[in-house]
Amino acid sequence: MRLPWHTDEDVKESIENSSSGTKSVEDYVELLLEGGLAFGTGEHPTTQLCLEWITNLLNEEGSESVNTFLDYGAGSGVLGMAACKLKNDNDFKAVGVEIDTDAILIADANSKTNGVSMKSYLPRNLGSDDESASLIMKAMQKSAVETLPEEFDGPQFDACSANILAGPLISLAGTLASMLRPGAKLGLSGILAWQGEDVADDGF
Repeated sequence: MRLPWHTDEDVKESIENSSSGTKSVEDYVELLLEGGLAFGTGEHPTTQLCLEWITNLLNEEGSESVNTFLDYGAGSGVLGMAACKLKNDNDFKAVGVEIDTDAILIADANSKTNGVSMKSYLPRNLGSDDESASLIMKAMQKSAVETLPEEFDGPQFDACSANILAGPLISLAGTLASMLRPGAKLGLSGILAWQGEDVADDGF
């Protein structure tokens, strides 16, 4: 991840420190990222876990079957963009879903900067109560962001990452399951160790 204030020397030094000199700059995929108001600079431990999972997923045998990627709770779009960069295939497509309109605008701008095929949207279900749905609708009208198109209804995705908190993950289990194709890969993060069983039992 390269943030706006990182120099070439910063990047080189970071690579040397993280790999003990076993890899060069050319062995890495660079992702230019402007976090702005959005969560997701790539530095948080839960984001690092997701990035490691995505890297392993797209480097393992059978990864050629992963052609569509869902980044749910996309924030700055870092996970979906990383998948696009690692896959490096013009036919590969990533979609972000996010409830923060500012984050959607930032994620779309980051996608454009990195030249990747990823677009982020508001979820079709805008909230569990009238007040939250109303707030999101007002924000959406001001910022001209789009809700997830109907074309994404049903099982459309070969893999999904969701770096969210345990409570929302549990409530989103049905939504995520409905968007994934049979046999799709799912990477969840943002869960504390003691919450793991609850997420598995109550959601997944």
